[in-house]
Amino acid sequence: MAERDAKHDLRRGKAFSPRIAAGLFAIGDGLAVFLTGLFLYLAYLGWNAEDKAQLYVTAMVIQSAIIVTTFYFLGLYGFDSLLRHLYSIKRIILSVSILFLVLIGLAFALKLSFEYSRIWFFSWYLLTVAALSILRGTTSYLVRSLARAGKLTRNLVIVGGGEQGVRLLEALEKHREPWIRILGFFDDRTDRIPCQLGNHRLQGNLDGLIEFSRHTRVDEVLIAIPWEAENRLLDIFRKLKVIPARIRLSPDKIGLNPLFHNFDRCCSIPMLDIFDKPISDWNYVLKIIEDRVAGAVLLAASAPIMLLIAIVIKTTSPGPVLFRQQRYGFNNQLIEVYKFRTMHHGQTDQDASKLVTKGDSRVTPFGAFLRRTSLDELPQFFNVLQGNMSIVGPRPHALQAKAGNRLYEEVVSQYASRHKVKPGITGWAQVSGWRGETDNEEKIQRRLEHDLHYIENWSLLFDLRIILRTILVLFKNENAY
Repeated sequence: MAERDAKHDLRRGKAFSPRIAAGLFAIGDGLAVFLTGLFLYLAYLGWNAEDKAQLYVTAMVIQSAIIVTTFYFLGLYGFDSLLRHLYSIKRIILSVSILFLVLIGLAFALKLSFEYSRIWFFSWYLLTVAALSILRGTTSYLVRSLARAGKLTRNLVIVGGGEQGVRLLEALEKHREPWIRILGFFDDRTDRIPCQLGNHRLQGNLDGLIEFSRHTRVDEVLIAIPWEAENRLLDIFRKLKVIPARIRLSPDKIGLNPLFHNFDRCCSIPMLDIFDKPISDWNYVLKIIEDRVAGAVLLAASAPIMLLIAIVIKTTSPGPVLFRQQRYGFNNQLIEVYKFRTMHHGQTDQDASKLVTKGDSRVTPFGAFLRRTSLDELPQFFNVLQGNMSIVGPRPHALQAKAGNRLYEEVVSQYASRHKVKPGITGWAQVSGWRGETDNEEKIQRRLEHDLHYIENWSLLFDLRIILRTILVLFKNENAY
């Protein structure tokens, strides 16, 4: 049942990130404080007090920022608070009252109190309290509705079916939050544990979990293994590193309430983060905006060049203009990647089982130019707009791509870790010189090192740096055939 529900949830798309939701609610609070002040300023003072507009707007901006920051540190954007709206409203009224008194004191200290209308200030306070209280009630209703609809659902799995796994499951069930769904548990020692823990069944071993995560959305993996089993834990960490999910370790003999203050929590249970999900929450939003905006702009800018390339391909060799090839995408899912055809029709290699080498007879003269300058990759802007590729990311590899005579995944055990993010048209490995023919194992190892460095250190500026370097090295690549 859990697996079927999870698959259904996957078909409905990604869950809405709780951090993004909390951030949007914080923005809403800030706007409410500012707009109530602005409304009263225009209603009471009108446009005739333009000489004091800067003072009033400054007070609105400062108070909005202080209130949102205070709410954040009071935990009022945590989901517990968002659901308990009556409790939250009491704290909101108290906090806002204190902060408006602080603002009055600040105005007196700076000898600016006479600059502000007392009627405006007191009305702003009352309207702010009313607006934030109504907004919190509405927010609470919205959160509950999203949770019931599965839009805030976090899919969890447990690794470990021993005594510690039982204790963790009991604690999760006791403190269950409405947006938490436990899909089941996995264990690498299936012959030593029961097939059922409470209402949840054993789904398989660690390899089964990796496969499970490729067709079912897994947001968090909670590891419930004794901490003294160091070698076993390290082996589990290595295996699960390829999953694009948050990997967390539950407390051991110190109990479910450790004294450490740097533990994060899941359903009120402290957890130690091992691997975080790469490019998640607001970074994920930034990445999507970057891909959609940059993808559309670059596609429009390159359209004349693409049209010219298409005409040359069509007039110089028989066959289609575009070449479509299945490659590995996000989370090892297969995607169809578009390229300009660079080989003679009928000699194209759909699974890339044979490396393209220098002077390869299968490549057309114009195709050699396209490959050397990477212009054959331009149609992948369509992949970006479709959502299965990014502008920047690890390059998508063909299914049978080899280093020497061995498949990439046979050469590097952590090869699938590069699929924790969407593949890109260009990447850190490519602009660092690790592009082109992989005729030995060191080349794919170095390429993977650069891909993982990119994933672990992603930022918008890093992407911009890679895009600029791509332009600089576009016509200088001696490794592409």
